[in-house]
Amino acid sequence: MARQEFKDPALRDEIFKWNARQLIRGVSGVEIVEAHQADRLAGRVYYCENCKFCHTDRSPYFQIDHLVPDKQFRGTRQQSNIWQNAIILCASIGKKTYGCNQTKQDRNWPPPYAGLARSCPELDLNWMPMHLRDANTIWP
Repeated sequence: MARQEFKDPALRDEIFKWNARQLIRGVSGVEIVEAHQADRLAGRVYYCENCKFCHTDRSPYFQIDHLVPDKQFRGTRQQSNIWQNAIILCASIGKKTYGCNQTKQDRNWPPPYAGLARSCPELDLNWMPMHLRDANTIWP
């Protein structure tokens, strides 16, 4: 089975739009700073679905990854629905920045120290304290 990637620009846009729409409705563990509430309501703020890092720039701060690794589907006739298997994770942007996507590597989830919310708090538009976000992460 071929690896499913998120290279189609239209699909990528839809996944990011879905992510931004979640913030419009409200996401547990996310409170956007007052100065960016208009951006949130206009669908211009994105968030890492693990550490809850929030920003208005898709690139370089976010990447689309597989929620369930494709390797779990190898050798079976099942094929994951590429849309349902998408997750937005923050991305490393330089040395000593630990994006959830890069630190996850071959593991099924990022390690506890991961996330731009921890390594670049000055960029984060989410003002909620980390100890409250940690209780709401999607990973075990």
